[in-house]
Amino acid sequence: MEILTVQEQKNGYVVNGSVFVPDNSQNSDFQAIQKWIAAGGIVGKENLLAQAKAAKLSEIKSLRDQKNIEPITDLKAFVFDEAGNKTEQESHFLFYTNRHQTNPASDPEAIISRALDLGAMPYFTKDASGNKITIELTAEIAASLRRSIAQRNDDNYKISSSIEALIEDAKTPEEVEVIAWEAST
Repeated sequence: MEILTVQEQKNGYVVNGSVFVPDNSQNSDFQAIQKWIAAGGIVGKENLLAQAKAAKLSEIKSLRDQKNIEPITDLKAFVFDEAGNKTEQESHFLFYTNRHQTNPASDPEAIISRALDLGAMPYFTKDASGNKITIELTAEIAASLRRSIAQRNDDNYKISSSIEALIEDAKTPEEVEVIAWEAST
């Protein structure tokens, strides 16, 4: 193999921009690289910092997006019994804040808007224990859900932006690695 360029990687080298050679002194290509370096060949350094930053940015954005679709669980509503009658029992319920892939009717904003328009409507969901329930989604609860979702998402974007600034300011891959969502909240 004729060696024209060598780029250092985390666990070896990339020769001529296409052939990966592992960091293994028993490997004949690795030995050829060592001779090339000894003869004055200059090894380019992999930009580990840029790679670490890109990976961490992707991780943080993914976490933010996951947090922005977590169900709202801190509200209570009246429950309907099996016959469809509203009971005096109130229960915490899950309000799903993402659309189910196969059910376009599960769009949270459409559900909230419909409850606001109608004043109240049944909403099929689960309680905090995972049991299926039907609750009365009133306009008041729907308005509270809309505010909660907006505030939660706004807070998550602010946290994400501050973390992204920390990532951009990091000087080493090790600094990038220790940055975490949990440490920023």
